[in-house]
Amino acid sequence: MNILSIDANNWVAQGLSALLTSRHDQILTCVSIGDARRALTYQHVDILVVELKTEEDNIETIYDFLRLTQILYPQMRIVIFTEITDAALLNFFVNTLSSIAILKKSSSLASIKRFFALPMESVAKMPMRSAAGSLSPQEFKMLKWFSQYSSQQEIAFKLRLNNKTISHYKRSIYMKLYCKNNVHFHDCLKRYGFNSMN
Repeated sequence: MNILSIDANNWVAQGLSALLTSRHDQILTCVSIGDARRALTYQHVDILVVELKTEEDNIETIYDFLRLTQILYPQMRIVIFTEITDAALLNFFVNTLSSIAILKKSSSLASIKRFFALPMESVAKMPMRSAAGSLSPQEFKMLKWFSQYSSQQEIAFKLRLNNKTISHYKRSIYMKLYCKNNVHFHDCLKRYGFNSMN
């Protein structure tokens, strides 16, 4: 089985290599989505393992890449391996992408190993959605805008929306991500790979 891992520091690939030593799997590593696109063009891949954020790519870039990958390679199993625990964000990925699996970096080694041994049909049937709410597609898109502009008025002007609409999106996102204030919200955006304007 060929496994392609997208992680900037190679820790995921090293961990998978050590974990799956008894099997005859080939583990390839890419630093960025650009590298992964090139690798997928020339190499057959059975499982794609991606972090929600790398040093070079934010969650929006990764989401767009995963949507395209599912269209181009529908037989490929996609595993999101993350330390992000925000249920609303993870539910967004589960609800909008088909047949993906989300594994937390805090998962036990035994559960990770079991997961990689499962046949694809079993993975597709695994319930992954939590009881928490989910970001809507529009709220997900708004994350980038909130990270790039310091005021809601600027965002409203750029998107040609009413300031109250932007305010509504922000309140809804705050509630779903359990953000207490702007500082906490911008910490979340940084965790997601967005560079906030200061």
